Amino acid sequence: MSAKVESCVSQTKPHEEQAPVEEYFFEGAEKLLELWFGNRSPKTGSLRLIPRYELDAMLDIARCKVLHSAHTDHLDSYVLSESSLFVSERRLILKTCGSTRLLAALPTIIQLAKDYGGFDQVVSVYYSRKNFLRPELQPEEHRSFDAEVEYLDSFFQDGHAYCMGSLKQDRWYLYTYHVPQPVTKLADHTLEILMTDLDEDVLHTFTKDACENGKDCTERAGINRIVPKGTLIHEELFDPCGYSMNAFLPDSDHYATIHVTPEKEFSFASFETNQDLVCLYKQTKEVLKCFRPGKLLMTVFANDSSTKGRDAQQQLWDRELPGYKRTNVQFVRLEVCLVCSEFLTRAGVLKGSYVVGTTPAAASEKQDATTTRLITKYEGVSACR
Repeated sequence: MSAKVESCVSQTKPHEEQAPVEEYFFEGAEKLLELWFGNRSPKTGSLRLIPRYELDAMLDIARCKVLHSAHTDHLDSYVLSESSLFVSERRLILKTCGSTRLLAALPTIIQLAKDYGGFDQVVSVYYSRKNFLRPELQPEEHRSFDAEVEYLDSFFQDGHAYCMGSLKQDRWYLYTYHVPQPVTKLADHTLEILMTDLDEDVLHTFTKDACENGKDCTERAGINRIVPKGTLIHEELFDPCGYSMNAFLPDSDHYATIHVTPEKEFSFASFETNQDLVCLYKQTKEVLKCFRPGKLLMTVFANDSSTKGRDAQQQLWDRELPGYKRTNVQFVRLEVCLVCSEFLTRAGVLKGSYVVGTTPAAASEKQDATTTRLITKYEGVSACR
């Protein structure tokens, strides 16, 4: 594309002599917005009717661009300059990293859903993110979770906000809104793994020095082993470093997406999927073998109909991951069940936990988390029982 591509990486090569970190820092942690649409009337519609030029204009507001796309009978997938966009019949998922303005695109998305999809109602909202390393570098509406909640509340009445995890360590923010709907029998779940302090040998794989292009990187990194057989992948290896991948399974709206920021000083990788062909717990172990992170946050959403999602929640609740020590686990019952777990490598546990944030702004985000509604921590209770 003619537009400058920033991607989920900085624009300097890792491992070479360079300026202080502050001059090339890039926030790998993504903002994630998932919207479900419906109608007050019996009529049906589809978000996939939104024209490409309208999606491009919406993404301009969010400060990102489409690099390439792929389409099936059930899903439209877009790899962006900053992460991913997925569009299915009633669901839109927008995931952006860096200093993007994801929430600024919200009113446009809602209007497009009405104008082209025929939807007159947002029935579910999930907005989430990990804590930022440098929140002061974000646009004003994203510099604190309080600011994000205030913005979302201006669109949705009776939304709920949560902070999961220790305020002194990594944590995960969640905003939800839900309009009661007729009980659905369709299974639905989402696994998300947010990884930091990645192994240095792994980081080098996601650079132009190590790989020729995205497909080469996918093969060398072993990403093909993470996703189920038959998964279709389209990916991007950025210059000089960084990687994004969208994947989808034929004959369904199931997807997977991976994004990697391979700078040692602020390394980050994320994995997200709603697939149901392989065990999510086993898939998680494969993801960790691939990226070898020092720390990770993991969340699993599952509705009552999702046996595989609930099984994964139970395993995260009861079992350890090889080579890792679980330092925190929390459970909340929303309109779906949610389990959030935090892990350190066993070596990291022996060294002692770290405290996130070395700047006043990072400290301020720790402070503002206390004003959100903290999730209740359950001990000795099976998830989604």
